[in-house]
Amino acid sequence: METKTINSFPKNFLWGSATAAFQCEGAAYEDGKGLSVMDVREQNPKICNYEVASDHYHHFKEDVALMKECGLKAYRFSIAWTRIFPQGNGNVNQLGVDFYNRLIDELVAANITPIVTIYHFEYPQGLIEQYGGWLSRKSIDDYVNYASFLFKTYGDRVKYWITINEQDHVVHMPFRLGLKGDDLYENEKAGFLANHHMCIAAAKTFKACHELVEGGKIGPAVCFDMMYPTSNRPADMMAWLDAMEIRNYYVLDLNVKGEYGGVFKRYLEDRGWMPKLQEGDLACLKENKPDFIGFNYYASKSISAYPLSDKNKIGDMVIKLLPAEEAGIYKVVKNENLNATLWGWEIDDIGLEGVCRLLWERYRLPLMITENGFGNKEVMPEEGMIQDDDRIDYLHRHLLAVKRAMNVGVEFIGYCNWSFMDIVSGHSGFSKRYGLVYVNRDEFDLKDLSRSKKKSFYWYQETIACNGENIK
Repeated sequence: METKTINSFPKNFLWGSATAAFQCEGAAYEDGKGLSVMDVREQNPKICNYEVASDHYHHFKEDVALMKECGLKAYRFSIAWTRIFPQGNGNVNQLGVDFYNRLIDELVAANITPIVTIYHFEYPQGLIEQYGGWLSRKSIDDYVNYASFLFKTYGDRVKYWITINEQDHVVHMPFRLGLKGDDLYENEKAGFLANHHMCIAAAKTFKACHELVEGGKIGPAVCFDMMYPTSNRPADMMAWLDAMEIRNYYVLDLNVKGEYGGVFKRYLEDRGWMPKLQEGDLACLKENKPDFIGFNYYASKSISAYPLSDKNKIGDMVIKLLPAEEAGIYKVVKNENLNATLWGWEIDDIGLEGVCRLLWERYRLPLMITENGFGNKEVMPEEGMIQDDDRIDYLHRHLLAVKRAMNVGVEFIGYCNWSFMDIVSGHSGFSKRYGLVYVNRDEFDLKDLSRSKKKSFYWYQETIACNGENIK
């Protein structure tokens, strides 16, 4: 909706940036850290692993100094579960505890608000071996115990917490659940069982945070793609509605409303994927709510109807990293109206505005954009800095979308671009760079791992300094 004026960002808006432990820390086998599913996953020989990453573990003071220079008001990072509990439960690794104490103290001293993600894909391999990980209800208590330890240890300085990053992705990626089989149907069934256990664990963790952290605020961080019907055909409209329910809303409906929505429940029941609920599960979900919704936004998707036929039966689906089509429901098709990144992610800032409005109207909780960024291939020039104007344009347009959503009543806590420094992309290695700061390494040549500010660093610095008045 066009309005006469566009409001300014609030004075307490958290201008932030984000990373994840396994993608930036390195030191994968140092100081007592245990193995996670990300450490043992089958490696693509064409991209680097996470053993060194950006070496943030050894460069954190330098990195925080750069964050302070940029003017960041907040830094979202994850704690590696296996750095605290090497086996996922049992003995505490004090060296890991000490590292995060040092990092948090450094942030606080720099007047940067720490936002901690409790679990960002790095599920302990030890728990997979003990009882199958998230497929067992034992996982609920181990997660809550781990989170409670973090609250007691760091809650005097950390007031913003994220429970689980992109649970909606973990559900559909078997290796992140520690699954080895390639039966797509069984993997999806296991994923939705894990999803239920994660939601119960999150609800109990909301409660623990409110009890253990004075002034603590906590919420999930889902990945939310804006979706559009590809035409005005009624069938495409219904496919869009269904896709929104079974791909976007289902985790937040459980986290915030404490319920399985009607469309999503029927979808699971038809396929034999509905988890068996225990007494008290739904009550636990309904009684324990988050304080805000965190979400990661990168792109939108266009949805077309995909009717059943003699060849296409209920349950037939295609997964391209994530579900891309499913017979009787929908298929994702290219949007000819949008440009895309080198990796085919369609750039859609208006879609971000739409997501903000949809989430606000459905759940009425403040929003925190926990990830939003532009990945590209970049090479450091012999002189000068990386001129990442495409990234600046991307961030500017998406922040303007935030202002437009704010202008019609959507409440925001803050915005974290992805990512502060170059990190290992989850599926594309070090060739896909998101950072405001260049890290001098290649896919397999570590070079000197030095840090260099890109043009976008100075743009974001200016944006923060004027509290977004340049976003127009």
